[in-house]
Amino acid sequence: MSKQKDNNKICEHCETLHSELAVYKRQIDNLNMNCLNIRKQNIILEEKLKEVEKNNNELEQLQQEKNELFATIVHDIKNPTTIIKSLVELLRTYDSNSTEQQAIMNDLIESTKQIINLSVEVSRVLVWDGNVTEMFREWADPARLIAETTRRNSINAKNKEQTISVDIEENLPQFQVDVVKICEVFDNMLSNSIKYTQKGGKIGVKVSKVGENIQFEFSDNGLGMSEEDLKKAFQRGQKLSAKPTGEGETSTGIGLWIVKKIIESHNGRVWIKSALGVGTVFTIHIPIQSGEVVKTEA
Repeated sequence: MSKQKDNNKICEHCETLHSELAVYKRQIDNLNMNCLNIRKQNIILEEKLKEVEKNNNELEQLQQEKNELFATIVHDIKNPTTIIKSLVELLRTYDSNSTEQQAIMNDLIESTKQIINLSVEVSRVLVWDGNVTEMFREWADPARLIAETTRRNSINAKNKEQTISVDIEENLPQFQVDVVKICEVFDNMLSNSIKYTQKGGKIGVKVSKVGENIQFEFSDNGLGMSEEDLKKAFQRGQKLSAKPTGEGETSTGIGLWIVKKIIESHNGRVWIKSALGVGTVFTIHIPIQSGEVVKTEA
C-alpha cells in the first residue's frame, strides 16, 4: 500500500514537471519568437540608419558641390573684371578718333557679357535649381577661341612688356565644348602665365591635334614651380610659393583647381611641367567629341 502511494506521488510529481516543462517550452518559444522579431526590427533599423546616413552624405555632397561651384564662379568673375579694368585704362590713352578704339570697345562688351553670364550662374547656385552643373556643349573652333583669349589678355602682357607668341596648327577640326567654361580655362591659363612671368618675359600658346584630342600648351619663361608646388598645384585653396611679379597682382589659390574641374568635366586632362627659374608649361587635352571618354598619355 505504501509502495502504491509512493508511485502515485512520483506520477504526480512527473505530471507537475511535465506541466512546468510545457510552460517553460512555451516561454522559450515566445522568447525565440521575440528574439526573431527583435532581429527583424534590428535589420529594419539598420536599413533605415543606412538610408539616413546615405541621405546625410548626399546632402553633404550637394552642399559641398554648391560651395565649390560658388567658389568657382566668384573666382571666374575676376578675370573679365581685370580685363575690363585694363581695357578702360588703355582706352583713356587713345584719342577719340583712334582706329583701335572700336576693337577695345568690342573686347569691353565681350568681357561685360562674361560677367553678366557669371552673375546669372551665381543666382542659380544660390537658389540651387538643380541645373547649375549642366554643360552646354557646342561645336567650336579652337583656333578662334585661342585668338580671342590672346587678344583679351594682350593688354596685361603689354603692360608688363611681355611678348605672346601663338602657334596654331592649320586645318584644326572643331571640338565639342562648353565655350564659356573652356574660355574661362584659357583666360586662367594665359592670365597665370602673364602673372607669374617677369617684366619683359616670353609667353607661348600652341594648339595642335593629337590623336582624338585638341592639345593646348601654355608656356612661359617665368618663375617656375618647385617639386612641392607641382604636387599640390591642382588642390583647392593651395597657394603656391611663387608670387605674382606685377604690382597689384593677386592669387586666390583656387584657379588651377577650377581649371582641372572644368577640363575633367569635358573628359580631358591637364598636367604641368615646370622648373624653378626656368618656366612652366601647362598642357591640356580636350577630346574632339568631349561627350565621350578619350584616354590620353602625358
